[in-house]
Amino acid sequence: VRPNDFASYLLAIGICNLLLYFAFYIIMKLRSGERIKLIPLLCIIGTSVVWGFALFFFFQGLSTWQKTPAESREHNRDCILLDFFDDHDIWHFLSSIAMFGSFLVLLTLDDDLDCVQRDKIYVF
Repeated sequence: VRPNDFASYLLAIGICNLLLYFAFYIIMKLRSGERIKLIPLLCIIGTSVVWGFALFFFFQGLSTWQKTPAESREHNRDCILLDFFDDHDIWHFLSSIAMFGSFLVLLTLDDDLDCVQRDKIYVF
C-alpha cells in the first residue's frame, strides 16, 4: 500500500519515526536493567492496539487531495459509526486517541526512576 500524496508520505514518516523511537527507547531501557511499571505497560499495549486500528482505517484510502471534492466524494463509503461517520472520520478519532496514548507512554515510561538519583541513571 503506497500513499499517493506528499502529506501522506510526511505523515507515514512521522508515524514510523515515532514508533521506531519508542521501540529503541524501550529496548534500551530494558537492556540497561531498568524495568517498566504496570501503568506504562498497559499504556503501551493499549496504544499499540489503537494505533493498529487507526492505521487500518488510514490505509482505506477514502480521501485524496489530487481530485476535486466532487470527484473525491464519489469514493465515499457508507457511514459506519452512528450512521454519520465514515472510515476517514474514524481514522481521525483513532489517531488522535493513539497520539494521546503515545504521550501518556512518554509521560509514564520513566516512573520507575522517580526515586533514583540523577547521577545513577544510565544515559543511552
